[in-house]
Amino acid sequence: MQNTGESFGGRARARFGTTHFVAVAAGLLTALLLLSWTRGQEQLISVVLAAEDIRAGTSVEAVDLRLTEIPADSTVAAVIVPATAADQLVGQVAVRFIAAGEPILRSDLRPVVTEDGRRAMSILLPPANAVGGDLVVGDQVDVLVVSDEGTRFVAEDVPVLGLPPEGQSGLVGGSSGWWVVLAVEDLDALEIADGVEHGTIYLLRSTGTPTLSIRELNPPEEPVEQPPEEAAVASGD
Repeated sequence: MQNTGESFGGRARARFGTTHFVAVAAGLLTALLLLSWTRGQEQLISVVLAAEDIRAGTSVEAVDLRLTEIPADSTVAAVIVPATAADQLVGQVAVRFIAAGEPILRSDLRPVVTEDGRRAMSILLPPANAVGGDLVVGDQVDVLVVSDEGTRFVAEDVPVLGLPPEGQSGLVGGSSGWWVVLAVEDLDALEIADGVEHGTIYLLRSTGTPTLSIRELNPPEEPVEQPPEEAAVASGD
């Protein structure tokens, strides 16, 4: 005859094993349902893709762009251009080749310096020579050069394109390492570069002030008249 205690213990273990199995299965099912629900509730963001190949150095047009949605990952969203900024990309220049269907990164495009064909030029100078560093992007400045040949204006109403980040003194450290990026015309760039190499540059903030006439401020030197006898000797007569 079977022992009653052993029989009861066996039935108890069987019930425990079945109950344990059901609980584990229910837990797995709940986890799967929760995962499925979480994925269904995942937020999406709309970003900009290249609708077709965009070659480096070309201006972007509206037909070059299309929108799509991706999971709202903060890391990805920080580098990809959002759909809300798509209109701002039109007219900008691609700095690398962007394949069709590829997300457009914030670093892939750059705005044109100016519509009138100016170039971007950086100048290293102390803040004391640039209104004490009290400039902002969008300001206009006049450029003054002091050299052994004298003092002269070399450019006027030059837009400020870039400045060091707040709290950064420059690439070489100290106040002498401050810099500014200007939008200059070709001839102005030559004059400014010469002033940097052979003189001292000063920037005068001219935002909102009447335009100077550099031609009047720097009149061409009139030739010195020579006495007739010296002129004759110089000409070989």
